[in-house]
Amino acid sequence: MKKNISFYVPAYNAERTIKDSITSIQNQSILPDEIILIDDCSIDKTVKIVKSEFSNVKIIVNRQNMGLGYSRNLGIKESKNDIIAAIDADVILDKYWMEKLIHEIEKKNVSMCGGKMDEYLLDNKINLWRAKYYSQNWGNKLVFNPPFLFGCNTILIKSLWNRVNGYDEKFKTNGEDINFIQKIKSQTDSQIIYQPEAKCFHLQDDNIESLSKRVWRYHSFGYKIKDPSFKKLINLSIKQTKFFFQRFFRSLIKFDFSGIAISFKVFINFIKLEYIFLNKKK
Repeated sequence: MKKNISFYVPAYNAERTIKDSITSIQNQSILPDEIILIDDCSIDKTVKIVKSEFSNVKIIVNRQNMGLGYSRNLGIKESKNDIIAAIDADVILDKYWMEKLIHEIEKKNVSMCGGKMDEYLLDNKINLWRAKYYSQNWGNKLVFNPPFLFGCNTILIKSLWNRVNGYDEKFKTNGEDINFIQKIKSQTDSQIIYQPEAKCFHLQDDNIESLSKRVWRYHSFGYKIKDPSFKKLINLSIKQTKFFFQRFFRSLIKFDFSGIAISFKVFINFIKLEYIFLNKKK
């Protein structure tokens, strides 16, 4: 069954996962009548794969690498429908993901909702650590007005996006979802809902280096701080240290020695990344 729903997928160098991601959209119990790929100037075969495999997908390629906040705004701007769904290019959907979220967004005064994302690849210790200590969901219960919705899988009403002037485009790799929900809560009376029955799965396969960079981007909110003040850098360092000590002690309590080792290794990499960051600012 088709509905008047637009679906956009922001992508950057997603050749490994983009086919599975779009296929999962096309296998939904409720189908969108429009799918848009927003390619952020990939240097791999992402666009070529989509062109060859999906003739019904509209492809928009950014003129240069613009970042995630910009790509989300473009995807919503180019959507022809009022209901707009989005997943990241490394996410695959359960067949009933759309159906579960449409049911929620049709309720009175609900303008945005998101589902539960679990890790799909659990074949190495790094991916298991991410699933245990760096999950991107709010658990197994329905939550009204959660702190934020993870941007990797959401549905919203376009008028809500207009009311808060869209996503902040200074967020290049992440953090745009947190900022967006903060604007909704401070500027509107719209409700947001987390529905864990709307399931999806993360196809990311990490090593120590990529995991360290991922968590670094999360704590630096995905944008480069221009002329960072001492206070900003201290606050960033405190957040990073707190994050890892929490994971370290959680691993310790569970006698998860692999988790302890990974937490320590990623923390050391964090120190290296911060050193590089500071030296770039000199």
